[in-house]
Amino acid sequence: MSQSPDSISDKFRNDTESIKIASTDYGHIFKEIPDAVFQPTSPDDIKTLIKIVNDDANSGTDSPLSAIAPRGQGHSVRGQAMARSGIVVNMTSLDSHGIGIKLVVSENSNNNWGPYVDVGGGQIWVDVLRETLKHGLSPVSWTDYLYLSVGGTLSNAGISGQTFKFGPQISNIHELDVITGN
Repeated sequence: MSQSPDSISDKFRNDTESIKIASTDYGHIFKEIPDAVFQPTSPDDIKTLIKIVNDDANSGTDSPLSAIAPRGQGHSVRGQAMARSGIVVNMTSLDSHGIGIKLVVSENSNNNWGPYVDVGGGQIWVDVLRETLKHGLSPVSWTDYLYLSVGGTLSNAGISGQTFKFGPQISNIHELDVITGN
């Protein structure tokens, strides 16, 4: 069920510090200043934001909110997690509301995959590794630097030193939930 635009109005930040953090890439080479930083507390908040921007863009008006970029731990380069004059979605805010930390390890082998872990996109790999190790398991392939978000590395295939043997992280994913705003 879709939320109303009013339900997300208090989740926008445009204070100096929020804008500053969302305005630069990891290498501090690119700088793009967004109009706002969005702090979702649920996937429905993100869906509502995308729907509002899509509806506005399709209305024939020159939408000031045309660019949306998700940002996890802020390690993207070349401006990938920036939105000039748009909205940067702070995916880590899901963690502070218990939504991003959706980490469930299933040792059930009565499926086609065997044991698996269900992880939110805002979760960082070190937490995935710690939780799976508690069950005597580990990810097949993970990034070389474990303090990156799952969603961020998967959006770039998840190339690491283990790729040559196990494939990129994205090749070891059985299912993704994608928010389209529709």
